[in-house]
Amino acid sequence: MEPLASVAWEGVGVALYRHQQVRTGEHQHPELQLLMPLVRRSIQGRWRLTGRPVDLRVACEEVGVVSPDLPHAFAWAEGAQVVSFFLHPERLAALSGESGAGSGLRAVGSSCLRDPVLRELLRASGEALRDGLAPSRLELEALATVVGLRLLRLDGQQRRGGPKAVGLATWQLRRVTDFVEANLDGPLGLEALAGVVGLSPSHFARSFKQATGSTPHRFVLTRRLERARELLITSALPLGDVAQATGFSSQSHFTARFRARHGATPARFRGARRA
Repeated sequence: MEPLASVAWEGVGVALYRHQQVRTGEHQHPELQLLMPLVRRSIQGRWRLTGRPVDLRVACEEVGVVSPDLPHAFAWAEGAQVVSFFLHPERLAALSGESGAGSGLRAVGSSCLRDPVLRELLRASGEALRDGLAPSRLELEALATVVGLRLLRLDGQQRRGGPKAVGLATWQLRRVTDFVEANLDGPLGLEALAGVVGLSPSHFARSFKQATGSTPHRFVLTRRLERARELLITSALPLGDVAQATGFSSQSHFTARFRARHGATPARFRGARRA
């Protein structure tokens, strides 16, 4: 996939892509990557955090962050224009003054950011490339410094929790709950849920509990049991199939959890509802 225009210099680069329709295969690269749509066409992203693909949508007001060496793929539709910024981890390490700090942003991670500073920097770079005004080497060096420092600042704010403790943003909570609903039949570990919004597992667990009053594990279990209850009432699926469809490791595990929650086994519950 060739960019419409691009410029690069010693570990930093910016490119503008404009195609009728693009779907990249899964790939990875050693640099940190930022992506942002320049027009109102979202990017559908998928990255593989723990062996299980995590789908994310990057809207026009968001900046997608892809960690170095992370397998990922993207797709965008006709009319999209996407600016892509690359920064080698050594650049981040040099800016932070910490050896190895650039290998990954521990709190920001791979995510979608709504940051006005990054958004305007990427927009200005993409529009300059579109107009045939590629940044000079000096401008590219300055851009690398400003973007890198901004990412480190955001990463530090998220790990410290900012000036006051806050839960997940509304869009983050919606993204997590949508992911849970779409994947109740499979494993939903803490790392996978945290990856949906690009947070570390510990930070995500704290933020999720503050936002919902429930731990991620308890929330997932509750949704599994609610879905199982719906299936017992509305379908004739065998109990083993209900257990499988709601992500329980076995029918006996499902039965034990269901009885603890509802005071009856799934079979007895179904029979009572039908009666």
